[in-house]
Amino acid sequence: MERPFRERSDERWLHHGPEKKIASIRAEADTALARAEGAETELAASKAEVSAKEQEAISLNNRITLLEQQLEKAETEGADAKIKLREHELKVEDLERKVKTLEKENDTLETKLEETTQKLSEAKAELDETLKAMDEM
Repeated sequence: MERPFRERSDERWLHHGPEKKIASIRAEADTALARAEGAETELAASKAEVSAKEQEAISLNNRITLLEQQLEKAETEGADAKIKLREHELKVEDLERKVKTLEKENDTLETKLEETTQKLSEAKAELDETLKAMDEM
């Protein structure tokens, strides 16, 4: 719907000539243009800031992903190390039991050796006495 043309009833328009009206309109246009350029500059700065923030967010997300992967790897390695440690502990316990068993066997064998050596010495002494007695006969 078209608006009918309205005449301006403003007095300043009545007393000024067409040049002043044009100058006034130009001044208003220049002011509006300056405001528009300022708004465009602000918009461009805001867009640049948003873009920089988006890039920073992408970079931080990539860093988070990398750190999560490193954490997962470290947790896996830690779990593997715990398993290996437990396996080594079990081997050590088994070897300690074997050492105790071997020490007991060694003690038993040393005792038997001492007893056998004693019996051998006694048997030699008895043999020597028997041989002496036979020689004397």
